[in-house]
Amino acid sequence: MSISTMPDRTTTQPDGTAQPEWGRSTELLDHEATNLGTFESVFPLWNSGDIDGLLDHYCDDVVWRNVAMGEVYDGKEAVRGFLERLFTALPDLELDVTLRLPRGRYVAEEYVIRGTHLGTMFGLPPTGRRLELRFMSTVELRDGKLKEDHFYFDVASAMRQMGYFPDAAVAEKLPGRVVLGLVSRVIRRRSR
Repeated sequence: MSISTMPDRTTTQPDGTAQPEWGRSTELLDHEATNLGTFESVFPLWNSGDIDGLLDHYCDDVVWRNVAMGEVYDGKEAVRGFLERLFTALPDLELDVTLRLPRGRYVAEEYVIRGTHLGTMFGLPPTGRRLELRFMSTVELRDGKLKEDHFYFDVASAMRQMGYFPDAAVAEKLPGRVVLGLVSRVIRRRSR
């Protein structure tokens, strides 16, 4: 078996020939193929909201590190709590993998979570807005199960999509610069 970073796609070159955009890059070792198979079996469980099914693929001593929020979920029950809050906040959650790379005992994955913000998320009340959150995750596997996951996402983008932060383009206009200037003065005074 070889690594497929994405489904094969082709790009048409100026001379009219098709050039692969993604595809096979190297042969997988047996344990890398097993790890990739584990990820492929977990993916549909996210989209069906099957928390018990997801947890079946995790080691009992799993650790999730939510780097963006500075939180650690230690053990299956802590991970279950996070997943329950996430699926409550985004009951129509859809996960779409955009890149998956196995290497040794690790799998790196880039993915997008989409859903409607209908429950408390990050301690913030529901906004009813549609969210599209991009994540990056590096997972260590042990004996074909997920052992440790370090995941990252852009909190500011999530807050903007919820309506709590202004669009970054606001800072380009005079009113936005004035407001941000005042806010930064308050922050500097408080940090003294």
